[in-house]
Amino acid sequence: MRPLRLMLIVTSISLICVLCCSIVSALNADEASVSLSWSSQAVYPNDTVSVTITFKSNSAEQLRIYRIGLQFDWMDSNEFYTGNFSDNPVVVPSQGIYIFDQIVIQVPLGTSPGPHSYFVGIDGTEGSSASSFSWNSPSFTIEIHDIIESIYNDVLPMFESKLNEAKSANYASSEAQSLLQQAQVEFEDNAKTFASQGNWSEALISLNIADGFLDQAYAAEQSGGGQQAGLQSLLFYLAIIAIVVIIVVSIIIVVVRRRRRQAESGADQPVETIEEQSEEQG
Repeated sequence: MRPLRLMLIVTSISLICVLCCSIVSALNADEASVSLSWSSQAVYPNDTVSVTITFKSNSAEQLRIYRIGLQFDWMDSNEFYTGNFSDNPVVVPSQGIYIFDQIVIQVPLGTSPGPHSYFVGIDGTEGSSASSFSWNSPSFTIEIHDIIESIYNDVLPMFESKLNEAKSANYASSEAQSLLQQAQVEFEDNAKTFASQGNWSEALISLNIADGFLDQAYAAEQSGGGQQAGLQSLLFYLAIIAIVVIIVVSIIIVVVRRRRRQAESGADQPVETIEEQSEEQG
């Protein structure tokens, strides 16, 4: 009786082992590989990016893939960004290659800048026996950039365009020229240096300071230009007044001279008449 019971126990255990092995097995590390292509080279917190996964099978058996996913170190152990093919499994022939549709990744806003690890997980079946497997890729690394870097890179082209416009304006005001020079120094010596060091907070602050100098330079030039325009207007009106005065004075001088000549001519005429009458009587 006891041998029979022992045989039943051994048989049950063996059956359970067989069933477990048929339910979940694992591809060897060298029986599959993946490569990834990202939609963006620079990834920032709160970014939505997509990744294309190329799967290569080195197995001698045909594979059916029901699920593929990516897990990053900022996720819980049971969370994945997935592609689910339960209704229509992906068939990968022996030694075959398959390129999956893009998987969308949402990077959490609070993700810290720096390198983050992740791996690709695949669930499927292998061979005609449909032995289930779960395969995990080796760990990969993705660099998450500082979100302030993204802001700096967005603002930089606008600032450079503004700086070039100010330089081509050829400011006449000495104050505007000085402020423009300060803007260039702040940008070249501070903002760009901090950016090259990866100190994005300081780089953005310096860029804002340089932008402030540009605004002050423009205002100084406008103010100086307004004063210059006012002075030019005053000189113009003074010139007109001077011309009018000269014309009036010239007219007065001409009139006075004419009247003086007429007066002189009128005084001489009677004398000549008297002299002529005296000569006739004589």
